[in-house]
Amino acid sequence: MRDLVSFLRQPAGVFSVQVSVEGFERALPHLVEETAFVPFGPYVGMAADFSFMDELWRYVEGQAKRVFLQIPVAQTYRPSRSSMRAQLLWALAQGSPVLAVAETHQGVPDQVDLTSDVRLTGGGISVTLLANLLEAVYGSDSVSRHDRLIAVIDAGALTLDDLAIAIRPGRPILSSIEALAGLAVHNREERHSEKDKDNAASSRRLITEHPSGRSASSSQDRDAGGETSSSSGKRRSKAQPTGAEVIQPVPADAGTPGEGSPPLLVETLTGYGGAKEWALGLKSDLVDYLNGDLAWSHMSTKLLLSGPPGTGKTTFARAMCNSLRIPLVVTSVSTWLQGEYLSAVLDRMANTFAEARARAPCILFVDEIDGIGQRVSASREYADYWNACVNKLLELLDGAVKSEGVIVVGATNRPNEIDEAIRRSGRLETHIEIPRPDIPALAGILAHHLSADLNVIVEAEAQKGARP
Repeated sequence: MRDLVSFLRQPAGVFSVQVSVEGFERALPHLVEETAFVPFGPYVGMAADFSFMDELWRYVEGQAKRVFLQIPVAQTYRPSRSSMRAQLLWALAQGSPVLAVAETHQGVPDQVDLTSDVRLTGGGISVTLLANLLEAVYGSDSVSRHDRLIAVIDAGALTLDDLAIAIRPGRPILSSIEALAGLAVHNREERHSEKDKDNAASSRRLITEHPSGRSASSSQDRDAGGETSSSSGKRRSKAQPTGAEVIQPVPADAGTPGEGSPPLLVETLTGYGGAKEWALGLKSDLVDYLNGDLAWSHMSTKLLLSGPPGTGKTTFARAMCNSLRIPLVVTSVSTWLQGEYLSAVLDRMANTFAEARARAPCILFVDEIDGIGQRVSASREYADYWNACVNKLLELLDGAVKSEGVIVVGATNRPNEIDEAIRRSGRLETHIEIPRPDIPALAGILAHHLSADLNVIVEAEAQKGARP
């Protein structure tokens, strides 16, 4: 224990913990964050999947907490080796502790396990552990009277949650022992049932499927979901739909006088203030970029557009499309979240950006961007899911090279709900708020939509006033 405390005192310790108990991966980080069990805290964990940490301490609920880098061990959330290496280098260079917790054999990534300062392993829940836990709650005399019942419990089948459910202060010890025994039997039977189902499914596949049949089926699936041509001539697969809508700019000669409203243009918008100035400046820069006179990295191409509902954020994006004469790819966070699993959500996000790059130069408009949420402590419920979504967006927004040719506009009604890292340099660093329209702005909006009809109304009112 003295050695462990000395490593915790160091600025950058690497800790590998592996205990074969269901629920341990969730329980240990929670213990580190919510209690004073680990000295030199308090702590807050950040996941290592593109966590983009920028500080050693973070204020959480009014309290400064020391940040530690938590390595995801599940394959679903684990970053690539190169990404994990980059995160480890950053954390250790900044002096942040690193923690990897696994509840399966060889679950800790090799990069962490081989370089760890402290490596702890545990054999799971045993009868001895149960007896010690019951003794701490009920006393040694009560445990001695029921030692035979405790000895026959299938302790290895229990989870940490089972212990919390069965053993509660104020409950009779016999009730706790009976609950532990029953939960162990239930868990063991459930695992055998799942194993039998997996074996049966595997056998059915071996009997009914021939490799050539699977190949033919896969080929047919590819043909059925083949590629289609988009309006701009680019081709994309339907196998992984993004849900995005592609809008082309209206023809330059659209909006003949006297025939309906003129096309939406940034130049004719009213009430947009700084957003209009930003778009017109970008229009000029885009011409220089296309002529090879200006690098994309020297342009302001990422915007966070906020304002109350109904202030015309989507209208602004359509006007940009027409003024800049480039396609508009429209999506939203709610569209991304329609994916059934986390992997599908992350794929939708990545494929949307890929689709936009394929149409470059273009505008990518992401509505409801506050819906992506904020990164939270790694021990919070569903933290892996939401942290992965935020980190994926950070990855996609990061760097001018990866996003060259794509103008990104994120729209929100709640800018304060967006993770601070999304609004930092290189991402949506330019933030412009669209205010509610004042009287001059409302007059301009009405004039645009009434168009030629406005003259008719004015003439009619003039004639009405001229009558004797």
